[in-house]
Amino acid sequence: MTESVELMNKYGEPLRYDRNFTGPRQRDRSCTDVPCLLLFVLFLGGWAYIAQYAIKNGDLNALLVPTDSFNRKCGKDSGVLNKKNLFFFDMNKCIDPIVPLTGCPTPQVCVETCPRQTFVWDTMKDQLSFAELHSRLICLTEEHKAQIRTKSDIEQAIKQNQCARWYIKSAPFLQRCLFEFSQGVCDYIPSFLLQGGRSRRELQLLPGNTSTETQRQAQVMALSMAEAQALVVPQANSKQTPVEEEPIVQCKRRLNEAVIKEKMMQTDTRLAKLVGNMVAHFYNGTHDAQRLGEEIVEDLVNSWSIVLVACFCTLIASLIYIALMRWLSAPILWFSIFGVLIGLLVGIYYTVNQYLFWEKTPTVPLHGLNLQSTVKNVLQNQNTWLYLSIFVGVCFVVILLLVIVLRKRIRIAIALTKEGSKAVSSVISTVFFPIFSWILFMAAIAFAIGVGLYLGSIGDPSFRMVRQLTESGEVTTEDCVCDGPAINYTVGGSCVPLVFQENCAVRQTTFFSQRIACSKTTCSFDSITNPPKIKFAIVYNVFGFLWLSFFISAFSYMVLASTFARWYWTFKKRDVPYFTLTRAFCQTAFYHLGTVAFGSLILAIVRLIRLVLEYIHEKLKKYDNAVTRAILCCMRCFFWLLETFLKFLNRNAYIMCAIHGKNFCSSAADSFNLIMRNFLRVVTLDQVTDFLFFLSKLLLTAGAGVSTYYFLANNPAIIQLHYNAVPTTVVVIAAFLITSVFFGVYSTAVDTLFLCFLEDCERNDGSPEKPFFMSKQLMKILGKKNNLPPRQRRGK
Repeated sequence: MTESVELMNKYGEPLRYDRNFTGPRQRDRSCTDVPCLLLFVLFLGGWAYIAQYAIKNGDLNALLVPTDSFNRKCGKDSGVLNKKNLFFFDMNKCIDPIVPLTGCPTPQVCVETCPRQTFVWDTMKDQLSFAELHSRLICLTEEHKAQIRTKSDIEQAIKQNQCARWYIKSAPFLQRCLFEFSQGVCDYIPSFLLQGGRSRRELQLLPGNTSTETQRQAQVMALSMAEAQALVVPQANSKQTPVEEEPIVQCKRRLNEAVIKEKMMQTDTRLAKLVGNMVAHFYNGTHDAQRLGEEIVEDLVNSWSIVLVACFCTLIASLIYIALMRWLSAPILWFSIFGVLIGLLVGIYYTVNQYLFWEKTPTVPLHGLNLQSTVKNVLQNQNTWLYLSIFVGVCFVVILLLVIVLRKRIRIAIALTKEGSKAVSSVISTVFFPIFSWILFMAAIAFAIGVGLYLGSIGDPSFRMVRQLTESGEVTTEDCVCDGPAINYTVGGSCVPLVFQENCAVRQTTFFSQRIACSKTTCSFDSITNPPKIKFAIVYNVFGFLWLSFFISAFSYMVLASTFARWYWTFKKRDVPYFTLTRAFCQTAFYHLGTVAFGSLILAIVRLIRLVLEYIHEKLKKYDNAVTRAILCCMRCFFWLLETFLKFLNRNAYIMCAIHGKNFCSSAADSFNLIMRNFLRVVTLDQVTDFLFFLSKLLLTAGAGVSTYYFLANNPAIIQLHYNAVPTTVVVIAAFLITSVFFGVYSTAVDTLFLCFLEDCERNDGSPEKPFFMSKQLMKILGKKNNLPPRQRRGK
């Protein structure tokens, strides 16, 4: 009793009965936190202005400028000012998922224009003159090309990867030269290649007197296919049944389906090569890895219908499972609790036995320096098992006492999960509502990234004079000197590419020696220097994304909270109105957008502070100051805890706002006081529901994976795959995402009903004038009941 009085003095008195209270259904609502809504609208207007300014003045090409193998920006740096396009010696090597991290492992060179004709050294070397062959060569540098005097030199340069062996007519795409195939190319590819033939002997059957551009393209494509099909075409012992389709028709179809402009290979071949390259990083043998990648892609393509059916079944199973939680929650939870206790008892028994055994068994420590010897020494030490037995015993006692003390509150938590199941099943449209939030969230991400890129491209480019690195990572020692306007240029200092190119050259050793432009020292692009107002706009854009993303999440949460609160505060559940979710959506949009903006603004400010602290932390790493690290660590920890607490406070404030229609501050204060007056119930419910939902998601995900694998393994007549684990893995990932969405809605329902339940306990007493709205099971747990005349009793 003393504790209750102390709680009331500290967190306010319990809520009193209000005869006019009808929950979310009350019609005398007014708009809440209007100034914050106006501020949010003005902020969005400013964001829109920044976006149009960025699009008008920015240039994405400034950020997408390609870089050649010598780290020179095409069209920007000295030496390549007039060469704006990037040419790849072998585009196949760029089809790798880690290319954005490691770079494409093929020579790349800046060129003035992309090649407008096809070149194949192996077939043209005997057909064309040296002069014509020399004119078609694309080499790493002009110096390499100038040193070639004969066809033998060409052969040697190609073998040393200084010049391209072959290329196809290309067109620039984002300043990259990508292949452009003619529509008639398939007509010239030998049928044995289209049908899967790939032997080197058969490759000799290719016509050697190709003359037209299309025929040359066909020959290059055939050469490329002959190399790639050894890795991507199904083998003779493949489980797959080939698709009945004319080879040339299939080639033309896939050529038209190819991605962007290069159209270099078939779509599934490109994906197979990408997967194969990814597997090769973790798999011994490139050839086997490529074959494995092809088989994985083939399995994905052939099993897409099975995956879709499995995902649909998971969706239906999740809905059914949520409906059944009113009966399953209690057995699952109590079984899990007793399972943990029994497991701890077994652990106590095992650790005590091990302690007694090693206490009576004299041993000599192993003196090896490896990890295995250290582990054995630890496990053979009697003190290890003594400490483990004490730890496990303490855990057993603590959990047992908590279960005994909190058994009533655990029963309340179970009853509320059952109520949540009823609420979600009653308004089934709520489980699909997060799709709306996802769409808005993806749009916000796309908008923020687009604006950020355009803003980042506004400013003056800065250049620095740098020396190139050799393949071994050493700095080159070219003696580059500058005169005239560039006389003050030094390595590491700023420079202007055009001035550098015209006034800098290698130091001459003799008076009559020819002037040689610097090739190992360049004036290279460093960064774009953004004006101060653009830097402010970038920060504005980041904060705008944070505020808008939190706003979308909060709006979705309040709509769901209003829906479930309306369900709870309807005395007879059969009287729950139709279109409850739609009414909750309209109510939130018409009255409480200001409250949503207020709560999301607070979280956005805290998150921005956390981002600033992370930025400062990265900048101060190089100074390695222990005091600074300690201060930053404390501040990061504090703001992380603050954000976690504010998220908890905001969620409950949104629920109270949905119920009573008050502003954010009043709702937050009311919800906080209500929770603190029932602190143990809150903690118990939080832990119980988290544990239940985790087990439920685990059960449904595992069930989907096992069912899919069992179906694939036992129905080979329906579908044949190389690896049944491939579609099973996709199903498991998809099932986890689906269940996470559904149980996210379920969690919102339980949180909302819990606050409604706490308020119901304080506001009503079960009399005819003040009846409880809670379920009969909850009333039975609390030892309460409604004293209503037969006519007013609750219906189903």
